[in-house]
Amino acid sequence: MRKLLKRLGCSFHKVSGFLFKADQEKQKEFVAEYERDKPKVEAEGWRRYFLDGVHPLYGLEVVFYCWLLAGQRFEVGVGGGRKRLNVLGAYCPDDMEYLDRRYTDENLNAQSVIELFTLMMSKHPETKHFRIYLDNARYQHAKILMEWIAKTRKESGVWFDLKHLPAYSPNLNLIERLWKFLRKEALQKWHATFEDMQKAVAEVLDNLPRYREQLKTLMTERFHLTPTVSAVVVGVGQSHE
Repeated sequence: MRKLLKRLGCSFHKVSGFLFKADQEKQKEFVAEYERDKPKVEAEGWRRYFLDGVHPLYGLEVVFYCWLLAGQRFEVGVGGGRKRLNVLGAYCPDDMEYLDRRYTDENLNAQSVIELFTLMMSKHPETKHFRIYLDNARYQHAKILMEWIAKTRKESGVWFDLKHLPAYSPNLNLIERLWKFLRKEALQKWHATFEDMQKAVAEVLDNLPRYREQLKTLMTERFHLTPTVSAVVVGVGQSHE
């Protein structure tokens, strides 16, 4: 059967899931506005970043699927899932710059965003307009963050212009692809300690120029829109009454 399918031009794929509540029209509007903003990067000195968090769990990321003979088992030792590395990252599509803040003893919150924005300002003191593409996590709407943005703009003229992605649209956040790459490169292997896992993550994120060729094709500004659906399919085959 496999040989027949290959002769017919078929290949084996993992099913791709998507969030069916996503609104494709809103996604199209986002992409259109994103394209309109591109010329402002050079003309008006904008810097643009896609922002998101990732949370590797020690000892659990290594679990995967494999083929075994019937009756066999392949057991992999895992951690308890209680130790987690929290990373808040920002990726610039215009020059492939990556910045982040990492935490082992606290969750991501509005203060984490402020610390990352402060890092952006220190890296680019000449920039007055930062356009930030981000999702709708609650802490990204926090009052303390909005107050800090307003105060910073008033005192220094630096504006952090937040552009929230449409709901249920991780496909529009470029940095999600980087997180997928990180998991493949650093987390799909066993690490003896939580500290070893942190080192593996740092080895990738602190050396992204090493992966420039891979990232050049992965981190393109070609956005895949969520398909439209008229019904949600929950099963296959004929129904029997």
